[in-house]
Amino acid sequence: MTELPDAMRRVLASLGMSRRANELIIGQDRVLKVLSSGRRLFMVAAADCSQNVVRKAGRSGDIRVLNGLSRESLGSAVGVGKTQIVALPAGSGFVKKLKELLTLGGTLNE
Repeated sequence: MTELPDAMRRVLASLGMSRRANELIIGQDRVLKVLSSGRRLFMVAAADCSQNVVRKAGRSGDIRVLNGLSRESLGSAVGVGKTQIVALPAGSGFVKKLKELLTLGGTLNE
């Protein structure tokens, strides 16, 4: 596994903290279900996320695909095996911090 840039490690640490704060929604099925209920979400997807998932999720919310981040790395950061996508409610305080980190890190692919 390659070494992740500092900004990416900080993004993953923030996602881990949001999981511990019980705000994080993990996995494509749960994320798409919450989106279908009409809630607005900020989503983070691994670079190897299915294009179908990105397309479906992107219709209803703000999604960021992180270049260089695998399903394994994303899953490990939030305490699961592998995951393609995670999400936070749009009003969460973690969202502002993540957007700042993603802007600074330069690893964003919208």
